[in-house]
Amino acid sequence: MIELPFPSSQRELLRAARGSATQAAFAKALGVDRTCLSRYESEKLGAPTSVLNYCLKSVAETMYPGAIASSDVQQALTYARRAVDTLERVAKTEVRRPTRKRDGRAQKAPKAAKT
Repeated sequence: MIELPFPSSQRELLRAARGSATQAAFAKALGVDRTCLSRYESEKLGAPTSVLNYCLKSVAETMYPGAIASSDVQQALTYARRAVDTLERVAKTEVRRPTRKRDGRAQKAPKAAKT
């Protein structure tokens, strides 16, 4: 764990996240123009939330290596569980209804598989 002073301004956060990288290289990683990054660092322009979040994650990873990856995995698992729960709930409540007519007769939707 690297001991860094906690950034207390936009300027400090951006510079801590940038580290020894050039403004041009860091701006490219952020997906912004170098002149915008310069204005963000001088606090002449407020950085968008996406830039600040990127910098916060970068600083957190520097201070606590591996913490962000673990958090990202946990978040992905949470989303996956929600998706499965939603799919199961929809499958249980799906109403059978005619899908299309063939030879003038309505064709029933296939039965949902039971889990």
